[in-house]
Amino acid sequence: MAASPPRRIIAFDVDGVIIQGFWLYRVIARYGLLRAIAFGVLGILYEARIMGVASFMRFAYRLLKDAPKEWLIRMTDQVYLIRGVKKTFRILKQQGHIIALLSSGIPDFAVARLATTLGAHFASGIRVEIHQGLLTGHIAALDCRGQSKVEALKDIINAHNLHSYEVIAVANDRNNIPLFQYAHLAVGFRPDPVVRRFVRRVVAIPDLRALLPVIAAPTVRVPIPRRLSQEIIRQLLHASAVLIPILWLWDSSWHLFIYFLVGSLSLLFALSEVLRSYGIQIPIISKLVLAAGREEEIDRYVFSPLYFAAGVTIPLLIFGTIFNLPNIAAASVIAFLIGDAFSTIGGKFLGRHHYPFNPQKTIEGSLIGFSIAFIVLLFFASPALALLSTVIAALIELLPLPLDDNLAVPILTSLILSLLHFIAVQYLVLLI
Repeated sequence: MAASPPRRIIAFDVDGVIIQGFWLYRVIARYGLLRAIAFGVLGILYEARIMGVASFMRFAYRLLKDAPKEWLIRMTDQVYLIRGVKKTFRILKQQGHIIALLSSGIPDFAVARLATTLGAHFASGIRVEIHQGLLTGHIAALDCRGQSKVEALKDIINAHNLHSYEVIAVANDRNNIPLFQYAHLAVGFRPDPVVRRFVRRVVAIPDLRALLPVIAAPTVRVPIPRRLSQEIIRQLLHASAVLIPILWLWDSSWHLFIYFLVGSLSLLFALSEVLRSYGIQIPIISKLVLAAGREEEIDRYVFSPLYFAAGVTIPLLIFGTIFNLPNIAAASVIAFLIGDAFSTIGGKFLGRHHYPFNPQKTIEGSLIGFSIAFIVLLFFASPALALLSTVIAALIELLPLPLDDNLAVPILTSLILSLLHFIAVQYLVLLI
């Protein structure tokens, strides 16, 4: 007689797993433009680990002071859900599993609303202080800790006598590490590099149905979403920026103008993102974000273009202008722009063999990006510099670094090439 499948409690983090982006981001952005800007600053401080999660949440909820509870519930009904949530929950419930929604950033009444809408069995969120139907801006700070999700899950298990059930945790950020450690099986849903060390399984596809073969239904076929058109647009925009280092290298009189132009566009883009979160779109810029942005970026601030602008200009400014190594600076940026764009496109179409230490990259994509970048660089640099630039940039891109690739690859490539140049000068073997 075949053994019956194990019964499981599947605990889902809400932000980034059930809804796209962050609930707080959406509601604060709709509550006021200045509050949206202030929340963006808080988010940067938190992501940079300058501010802890409890302090971040306390300041964030002060921005929601006097917000009506009923309005927040309506905003919860309008959040964008991760693709495949409803079908995934329906299949899990049919198989007899228990679904719990846990959050250390969303009020309990909003999580309960999501649970009712999606048919989850249990919901737990943070306790917010409400007076006459309005938020006072105060929260229970202890509820914001990652450990609070474990305590909430234990309370559910004890209250409903679910001790025989296995616990599966599905989450994506470092605030869920205590929950991962408590669960029988930890699953990272598009996790960040820090989280990957604490999970046994990783699901990188932005569709919750991709979880089913991992945790419950190995026979379920998962439709893999393909947004190749958006990704190609994104990478072609990425590659088109190669005009910046080319013009910079061609005529030094362009330097000041290039720095001013990139800085101005960065500020305009940052403003566009704030306004987009407030429902106001700047022509062309907002449309490009929607056309080229990935699914996980559409409902939150998109920081990657700002990292990209910094990654392009910092090597030109520091290594090219200050240290007077223009060929090295330009070659590093060109190798990054061309290699990264075409390795991604090549990997999407022809990638078959993934690196074990970085499964998001493919060998085929790396070879394509390396080859095209090397050929392009031969028009602007010596063969030795072209080869070194492409090799170093390709190797750095393969590393699963915590720093964004748009910053890490061009800056580290320039740094390494500059060090090699200064060493080579001592032996009268010039690379440039």
